[in-house]
Amino acid sequence: MRVVKVTYNVIPVHDVLLPPLSSKVIKYLILDGKILPFLKDLVTSRTKNKPLFISNLEFGGRRLFSTGKPLRVKAGSIMRGKVSFPFTEEVLGERGGSFRTPYGEFQVSVEVLSVFDGSDVQVEGRNFLLEFLTPTLLASKIYLPPSLHERYGKIDSGYALLPTPGLVIAAAYRQYAGLLGTTANQEADQKAFKLLVLGNSLSRVVGFNLRPITAVLGEEEGRLRKTRGVVGWIEFDVLGPMKRRAAKYLAYSNYFGLGRGGGVGLGEVQFRVVERSKGGGGEGELRT
Repeated sequence: MRVVKVTYNVIPVHDVLLPPLSSKVIKYLILDGKILPFLKDLVTSRTKNKPLFISNLEFGGRRLFSTGKPLRVKAGSIMRGKVSFPFTEEVLGERGGSFRTPYGEFQVSVEVLSVFDGSDVQVEGRNFLLEFLTPTLLASKIYLPPSLHERYGKIDSGYALLPTPGLVIAAAYRQYAGLLGTTANQEADQKAFKLLVLGNSLSRVVGFNLRPITAVLGEEEGRLRKTRGVVGWIEFDVLGPMKRRAAKYLAYSNYFGLGRGGGVGLGEVQFRVVERSKGGGGEGELRT
């Protein structure tokens, strides 16, 4: 399955106050037909695990989302925003322009198009490094066996703030399955749960640096709407024949993120395969 990531340069014409999730600038431009107009139906779809990711704007190496303070950006600052979706030739005609939005006027141009076809990654003798760049919302209910969904499915158990290898592999599979069609079926639930159990059982965590963070989603009736997710990184190895499959699913997460909120830039991750330390497993070592 070929997918594409469009990276834009986004430059405010005047000083601007961005929305708490700066991804809403790009989302507005799509819905208003200024960029990628063929994605409008996908953006408005409420399908779970839909094959779409709209990043928060990036400036100075930092993703711009609010944890409580306003996001102010000066005129002329070069920000970057990314949109990922299944490849279509319609994207080849994508350009840009100067556009007015409720958040200010921006000069938008295409910087690069990146296409990924799921090519195999060399994984033997290497570890997986997964970085959580924006608050990642991984539903705790993934831990629930499918046979218990009917009994406990309506309980709001929130999001896991300590992502395990099995949890991220299962979440990556769900996003990958969303590329191929709906994930709202028992078969997808059973496979995700199997990957969760095997991923936790057949993995070795090498190091991690994780922390919970609260992000502001917006305002409703005078009150801030917030959510809490995890940022940081985890390095781990996966043992046995499932390692290559896990790498495939996680490689797609570079385009579609993990967990809920990908349509507004939550769950942005960077997955890489890295060399092991000389000790072989690198147990107890932390990357800085």
